[in-house]
Amino acid sequence: MMPFADFPFIFKSAFGVCIVVLFLASTMLITLNFVNRKWKDLISLFPISLVLYVMFQCVCDYLSGTADTEIMNQLVDKFSRVPGVLLILVLVVIAVYESLMLDSILKWSRNNISAFSIKEAVDNLPVGICCYETNGQIVLKNNVMEDCCRYITGEMLLNGNIFKNALLERSTQTNNGAIIQLQDNKVYSVSDDLFSEESPTLRILTISDITEEYKSTQTLIAHQQTVENLNEELSNYGKQIIDSITAQEILKARIKLHDEIGANLLASKRYITSGGTDEDRQLIEKTLRDNLQYLKTELDTTYKDEYDIILDTADKLDIKVNIAGNLTRLPKQRHIIVTGIHECITNTIRHAKGDEVNVKLTETNDALIAEFTNNGNPPDGFIEERGGLVLLRVLTEEINGTMDIEYNPRFVLTLSLPKETD
Repeated sequence: MMPFADFPFIFKSAFGVCIVVLFLASTMLITLNFVNRKWKDLISLFPISLVLYVMFQCVCDYLSGTADTEIMNQLVDKFSRVPGVLLILVLVVIAVYESLMLDSILKWSRNNISAFSIKEAVDNLPVGICCYETNGQIVLKNNVMEDCCRYITGEMLLNGNIFKNALLERSTQTNNGAIIQLQDNKVYSVSDDLFSEESPTLRILTISDITEEYKSTQTLIAHQQTVENLNEELSNYGKQIIDSITAQEILKARIKLHDEIGANLLASKRYITSGGTDEDRQLIEKTLRDNLQYLKTELDTTYKDEYDIILDTADKLDIKVNIAGNLTRLPKQRHIIVTGIHECITNTIRHAKGDEVNVKLTETNDALIAEFTNNGNPPDGFIEERGGLVLLRVLTEEINGTMDIEYNPRFVLTLSLPKETD
């Protein structure tokens, strides 16, 4: 068989290139086996790498004729007399072995988790992660946390404690923990916890992108503030309506009193000029006495809350209000119940044509129940909520209460108000 020395130069050069490729492949395989901790395969590659290195050195020294030592000259001389087919066969066997080993590594990587695959997965997470010892030594970090460190400190992430302190100094404390705003107006939540009870010296620092949640929360807060402002305006509007209606009812009562006094004076004049029966005289005396008694009543200047005012108004309108139970002192619930009394008085006069309003007050562990009825005519049908009833429902639902209206067989308005409100 033709020895290596008799092969043409182009073959010898190509042979050297093949040796270099196979040597680089063996180096790559050594690295992969080391990462995957496959020690047997790792050890088997060292003799192959050594053989490839010696063959490459022999080819280079033979082609250049510059062997440095006598031993190397003898080795190159023996190498040049080796049949070329045998050398090619050796390279083919090495190439096949390396191919099989690469296929084995790829299959193993697909079915097993290595340290490299863990690091790659951690780097692809959208969450920034940094595990560090209590002395600041970094155990694990990913690209997101590295970029965050460079943005905040302008340096690489080398010490966990230093970076944590810099991160928390830039953060803002909220009810849900610390948050920080980084580049592109992105908002991140920040947490620093013990990694596990089994590793008391290991801590984990994380940052999570909550930009969308933060924007939604800010929008919700703005909407809540708008709703609170509207509710306050509605509440003030309701009080103004009550004051206005109360004033109107008092004015109507005064006008009615004025008309009655005028009618009584005219009746008295007719009685004096034309005469009349004793019953006429007694009726005129009683009416005048009642009117004079009302006019002689002094204005009460003592403070009265809206409950006292609505009862006084009802009394002046000849409406009897029967309260069964104790009226709460909780301000919001008390105002809603008084508003309900006012609305029922108004509806009793205008629609039911009655003169008595009944209010039954009870309570459960977490709610106040107010039930309103009257002695007037029952509704003709379904009651459409308008005006005061709409306002009453708004006030009730504002504190997460409920309002129910029954119209058959009689009018019943029921309010259920929570004892505790936000």
